[in-house]
Amino acid sequence: MTGVNKFKKAIKDLSEIPIFKNVVLALLFFVALTTILSVSFFPQGIGRIKVGKPSPSTIKAPRTIEFEDAARTETLHRKAYEGVKKVYKYDASALPRVEGNIRDFFNSVRGAKSDQTLTPKARLDLLRNKFGPIISGDILKTCLNLTDEDLNRLESKTVEIVTGLMHGHVKKEDLATKKGELHAIASELRFGRDKDKVIAEVGSVFLEANYLFNSKETEELRRQAAAMVKPYIVKKMKGEIVVREGEIVSEQQLKILRELGLLRGAGAKKISGLALLVLSVLGAFGIYLYKYQRKIFDNTRLIFLLGILLTMAVLMAKIVIPFFSPYLIPIAGIAMLTTILFNPQVALVMLLLSGLLTGVMTESLQYVIVAVLSGLFVIYMVSRISHRGDLTRAALLVSLSLFYLCFAVSFIAGLTLRETLFSCSMGLVSGFLSGVLTIGTLPFLESAFHITTDIRLLELSNPNNPLLRELMMKAPGTYNHSVVTGNLAAAAAEGVGVNPLLARVGAYYHDIGKMKRPFFFTENQLGEENPHDRTNPNLSCLIITAHVKEGVELAKKHRLPREIIDIIREHHGTSLVSYFFHRAKEKVEKEQVCEADFRYSGVKPQTPEAAFVMLADSVEAAARTISKPSPARLEQLIRKITRNKLEDGQLDESHLTLSDLEKVTQAFVNELTSIYHTRISYGYPPEEGLGKSGDSYGNPRE
Repeated sequence: MTGVNKFKKAIKDLSEIPIFKNVVLALLFFVALTTILSVSFFPQGIGRIKVGKPSPSTIKAPRTIEFEDAARTETLHRKAYEGVKKVYKYDASALPRVEGNIRDFFNSVRGAKSDQTLTPKARLDLLRNKFGPIISGDILKTCLNLTDEDLNRLESKTVEIVTGLMHGHVKKEDLATKKGELHAIASELRFGRDKDKVIAEVGSVFLEANYLFNSKETEELRRQAAAMVKPYIVKKMKGEIVVREGEIVSEQQLKILRELGLLRGAGAKKISGLALLVLSVLGAFGIYLYKYQRKIFDNTRLIFLLGILLTMAVLMAKIVIPFFSPYLIPIAGIAMLTTILFNPQVALVMLLLSGLLTGVMTESLQYVIVAVLSGLFVIYMVSRISHRGDLTRAALLVSLSLFYLCFAVSFIAGLTLRETLFSCSMGLVSGFLSGVLTIGTLPFLESAFHITTDIRLLELSNPNNPLLRELMMKAPGTYNHSVVTGNLAAAAAEGVGVNPLLARVGAYYHDIGKMKRPFFFTENQLGEENPHDRTNPNLSCLIITAHVKEGVELAKKHRLPREIIDIIREHHGTSLVSYFFHRAKEKVEKEQVCEADFRYSGVKPQTPEAAFVMLADSVEAAARTISKPSPARLEQLIRKITRNKLEDGQLDESHLTLSDLEKVTQAFVNELTSIYHTRISYGYPPEEGLGKSGDSYGNPRE
């Protein structure tokens, strides 16, 4: 086998694994949901809009939005930050330090002059070593040539001028101005050009700021000022013009269009976020189904249907939001369909997940509240529905509940009276649309996905159903037997905790194959001659067992649900037709009679409901043959039939436990004590009329 063939075989093997199919479906719906959430279906031709260019059309907001303009908020933060003035701290030590530095300079000059051991050049070098980096050599030379009297006068004047300039608050950035003022003052002293320069330069060199910048406190105040700035909120009401035709488009207008979802597509960051959200939703749904709804999880067809319902919810929201109020989204219809097609538990999870995804699209907490609460109400309403026409009543009540909820959340949102009435009207319409969606799509979904809903079962249980009417006319005894069998099967199913309606309806139709030859079955003979008395046992057995195959064919012709057809096919399993088997053994040698020839060629019951119909069928037939029935005798009979079926292996594939069979026995006893009646036996004492498999010997109808 080549590598390609091995690969193809591996793929084929994988495709037959249910969980592999579920993963493929999950990926399919992941892509579909992410695409729907990310792509704008109605861009209104505004993809050509660019900042700084004229708008090709007038665009109005299709819905009310409110969002923060992050760039504007950042600008306000920056302005507030920069608007805080710098904080300065007064340095009281600055002035004494400056005065001391000036006096130190003049003292150094006087000291150098008074040292007679030094040459003039050495005196200059001494001062240069100390002040050279800050005071020019010309000034130092001038100072050395001045008399002590001149030096004293210059020292006093320099200190006086600098002290005056430093009076008040002098910042670092003020020093240049202060030095300019010092030079101007010095030039007007008339001490002489060189002396004025000494005062100007020495004063400028030692002049300091006495008002110092406090960076830490300033930064703290700036942070506080920025933190106090409120976010810049942009709000557009539904119907408000965002940009007019021909108007130059601004950056903010483009942001509004983007927030409204009117631009083509979404940014990579937003798409990534939506993809992660969808992945989380599908993952959570899968875990729930695997843990708590394993039958659904293992059925790829049902998983596909759930994916379609979830996608329908998101798609309807995507279509509605750009043009109408989000309250128009018929999310209650999805909850209604899921409840009917599956069960209230799955519907609740579907409601929460679809509400979450559509809530992300609407960006409205009020919508999520309305969607979830109305969905909870509709799940309660349709979980107890008994007829397809009741969906109309449920839709009406959901509309009223949506009106009430929209009215309540409108108050929370602070809407005007006009906006409140509009939202409430959208809620009413949404309830109506939910009913239309459910009524219109339910038959299609039932048929396409082979789902038998309780509504469908209730319709089939109606005595006016054409097939049941035909059974009543052609085989009245069989019809009566089926009704009683249905009561028994339903009681057993209810006691065990499976679907009693399915068991009842399956029992109603389990013997429809008898309509082809009704008088070959004792319940329809009404005291007339029994045709089996003149018929070979082998042929009688073929006639009796054929009613299963003929019933299946008739059920398919009338398009009965698959679950009902399975019950018809399985309600006898491979049981022995004991009456004719014993008759055959009486006519020929026992070793020449093959037991397999007298067994039904059907399928053993695969579900509890089918097993209950099998047991109820045999119990109801046998109970009629008991003379003077009592609860004790009925219980003994039921236990014997159940034990025979169990020993014969007929219940091996029905997933029933011994505890379940005990509950079934009690349910049968309770029912039979009120509905039994005598039944004629064929040649065997009533009390002994039970064969190996639990069927009545004298009951050719089997």
